[in-house]
Amino acid sequence: MSRRFAYNLMGIAIALVLWEAIGRLMGEGLFAPVSVVLVEYVKMLRDGQMLSELVASLRQMLVGYGLACLVGLPLGVAMGRSRMLDALLHPWLSMLVVTSVASLVPLFVVVFGTGFWFRAVIVFVAAVWYVMLTVYHGARGIEPRFLDVGRSFAAPPLTRFHKIILPALYPYLITALRIGLVHAIRAMVVAEMFIILGYGGLIYRAGYSLTTAPLLGLLLTLMIVGMAANAVLQRSARALAPWYEDKMVSSAPSL
Repeated sequence: MSRRFAYNLMGIAIALVLWEAIGRLMGEGLFAPVSVVLVEYVKMLRDGQMLSELVASLRQMLVGYGLACLVGLPLGVAMGRSRMLDALLHPWLSMLVVTSVASLVPLFVVVFGTGFWFRAVIVFVAAVWYVMLTVYHGARGIEPRFLDVGRSFAAPPLTRFHKIILPALYPYLITALRIGLVHAIRAMVVAEMFIILGYGGLIYRAGYSLTTAPLLGLLLTLMIVGMAANAVLQRSARALAPWYEDKMVSSAPSL
């Protein structure tokens, strides 16, 4: 067992002990202790509604998130490498990235209704700007001398992109995917809480329960899903470019 993994387990254990102690002091109505939450969590798992709603919500979320990546990644790179596109699109990006997705929900309900595409579009709008902005800064930060080397060897534009620009962008692409995923999950919950459907609807209704145990259990599931998705992205990153993982490990401070 590595020292880092041991510290991770220690941090989780300390958090659970504090959670139990604070929950006992405050009571179930304000902050249910972890022991009560786990009992309620098992009941929700046996009931099956929590998992079925979660799967349905994640399916719609992944559609919006996938579209955000398909649009945001290439557009962010293009903005970073083209002064004309940067001048045309950057003002809109700066405005839209700070716009709360919750403020757009009523408009999107009118336009798309409350079905599949409403939630997918909300997720897309919430994630695409962060994906674009992250990749944009990466594309802007590529050192010109690297491209000059490619030009000095008469490398065609496609080769320069594949051999120079893409490897330089790799950490920003992974960061953009992870940041976009965080905002996609948040947008999914916010949108569903507004229309009281899906997994967000479960969270909304749990907020009116006499105990906070169901609410905390639902939030705990979202945390687990987020951690699992982040782990998948990290493993995919290591598989696609092991050289970058080795570089990050070698440059990270030792514990």
